[in-house]
Amino acid sequence: MKTLFKISLILSLFILIGCTSKDMTIADFESGTFDGWTVEGDAFGTAPATGSLPGQQEVKGFEGKGLANSYNGGDDSRGSMISPEFTIERNYINFLLGGGRHADTYIELVVEGNSLYISRSVVESETLQWMTWDVKAYKGKKAQIRIVDNQRGGWGHILVDQIVMSDEEKSTFMVDHQLSFDVDHKYLLIPVEADGPESVIVMEANGVKSAKMYIRVAQTKTDYWVPIDVEKYKGQKVTLTFEHVKKTDTGFSQIGQSDSFEFDYNEKYRPSYHFTPQYGWMNDPNGMVYLDGEYHLFYQYNPYGSKWGNMHWGHAVTKDLKKWEHLPVAIAPDSLGTIFSGSAIIDKNNTAGFGKDALIAIYTSAGQTQTQSIAYSLDKGRTFTKYDHNPVLSDPSIADFRDPKVMWHDGTQRWVMSLATSQTITFYGSKNLKEWEKLSEFGEGIGDHGGVWECPDLFALTTPDGRTKWVLFVSINPGGPNGGSATQYFIGDFDGKTFKADALPYPLWLDYGRDNYAGVTWSNVPQSDGRRLFIGWMNNWDYANNVPILNFKSANTVPRELKLMNNGKHLVVANPPVKEMQELRNGSNNAIGDIKVNKSYTIDKLLADNMGAYEVEMIIKPSSVNSFSFKLTNAKGENLHFIFDLANEKLSIDRRNSGLTDFSNNFASINIAPLVKKDSYKIRLLVDKASSELFINDGELVSTNLMFPSEPYNTLVFDADGELNVEKVNVYKLK
Repeated sequence: MKTLFKISLILSLFILIGCTSKDMTIADFESGTFDGWTVEGDAFGTAPATGSLPGQQEVKGFEGKGLANSYNGGDDSRGSMISPEFTIERNYINFLLGGGRHADTYIELVVEGNSLYISRSVVESETLQWMTWDVKAYKGKKAQIRIVDNQRGGWGHILVDQIVMSDEEKSTFMVDHQLSFDVDHKYLLIPVEADGPESVIVMEANGVKSAKMYIRVAQTKTDYWVPIDVEKYKGQKVTLTFEHVKKTDTGFSQIGQSDSFEFDYNEKYRPSYHFTPQYGWMNDPNGMVYLDGEYHLFYQYNPYGSKWGNMHWGHAVTKDLKKWEHLPVAIAPDSLGTIFSGSAIIDKNNTAGFGKDALIAIYTSAGQTQTQSIAYSLDKGRTFTKYDHNPVLSDPSIADFRDPKVMWHDGTQRWVMSLATSQTITFYGSKNLKEWEKLSEFGEGIGDHGGVWECPDLFALTTPDGRTKWVLFVSINPGGPNGGSATQYFIGDFDGKTFKADALPYPLWLDYGRDNYAGVTWSNVPQSDGRRLFIGWMNNWDYANNVPILNFKSANTVPRELKLMNNGKHLVVANPPVKEMQELRNGSNNAIGDIKVNKSYTIDKLLADNMGAYEVEMIIKPSSVNSFSFKLTNAKGENLHFIFDLANEKLSIDRRNSGLTDFSNNFASINIAPLVKKDSYKIRLLVDKASSELFINDGELVSTNLMFPSEPYNTLVFDADGELNVEKVNVYKLK
């Protein structure tokens, strides 16, 4: 019996060992050459890299001494590698992968000419991680692997090593993982981890696939939830396919259906009277147009998280510029790409053929390249139909080709588009919004060029002495006067083809604060109104994704009226709050009156029930001082400090001790603006939980700045290097 047992045990071990197949190496890049791979372009060089390349962060996680690294020449290089053909002989293909996550940076498995898998790095990282493709169903078939880098810009590279066939999975990630639902509720609710990596998700119903959604599905904790609206698929099956799923993630098992979606709307820093999205991320205002008593505000919107991504056009309307009605998403991504910034017009003469008085949106489709597309609405912007022959304007030679702002020019009887084209603004003309011709280009050698030019707007204003001048807005990121993003402008003449700037001390900035960007004006405002109305995005790309807010991110500035004024030295574009903002004063005001500051003066209690939404109005007359300041402060000593240096004609706004600042190295700052010395300064300071908008002399000088105090500022402190008269001090609670 013992002998028989030993024979059986030896036989079992022999069978077990015999059935365990060794890994088969497809490529390990150890030979010093690419071993029969077909290499095109300049991204991968002529031989495997041995680690980091010049200018690259340290590369980690590869095996041996070599790897495929497309950082050769930097992130702007492009190229591809195609492996020799091989036969699939194991259950899995494992490989190490790192680098960028862009759609044009990937590794692909092609089986008998058909693309089977496309994988990207799970996170943007120079540390390679194991990934696995399940190829059991394709054993015996011929295959090739393609490694592609067709992306320029940050993280435009890929890292690959140790491609092996195996009967064991080495990755903790599942590729193309699917969840299916028989829809009987309104929403699929997705748990989100605010700072987690993005999951790439495609939804399929009735054989139709959605555009890719990038959602930070919870891995270790759930910070909030986001909905995917599936109501129109009730009674049908919907499948979510996840490009990569980590087996240890907690969120995927929690995805489920619901007829309701709840979130913390009233979180601490939600403003009281500024526009915000209900939830999710918002940036540039888009498509601002007036129609039949409604001011439409479209905006860059991510409905799947409170960081930038998944660009849609969100939508809201107001009848009075004070109270907003949220409407469903207006325009969603499609095969041409996500929906970047743009404008909207009312086609009164049916020039495009979509219908008289059609509301037509002109926007950037951000896909492989940036192109311009149009969509139209015949129901006052509630639903849009995309033009069948989009895009209507393209130029693949220009990488940054975006943000069309369109107007009707009476003199030439055509539409004129102002378009951001890298470091210039290019003007195009069209009779029908479908065919466009280049008219001219502006920007070389003038203004600030510290970053990419964006979000142009061209319009006419009247000077104080009755002349018509044209104003061109150009937002820029980076390059603002105090760092990060800001909006510069030019004043001059436009003849329907060419813009010529007046000789002024450019750059001139619409707002010298850190937090007013990408603002544009409403079109089609009735002539009986006579105003040029503006709204901006109240944030800065230096830290916008990281501000300490959870369920939503970003508010807009208050609506403002644009005017040409002379500041005592030259023409400027003033932008005071629209008159409707005064109607927010709810009668609960503190009329302090006139005060005299002798070195220092403190108003201890601005409002009895101060919830952080109020306005301070006053006139400061610095007749005998060289400098003075006022600051808002709270019981914890947090403060926002406004310092007027008359001797050096400089205004400084210090928010280094304003409250929470450690979420970004770029936030705590002293922001500087030029100040013309005058006999008096009319001050309006609008505060709303986490924002301050300072308007001096009817918007002649403006500074908008975020701050995040732990409790509302309710004390106002004046300081001066002598005696200072402050008149008509009023504090209004705003609602």
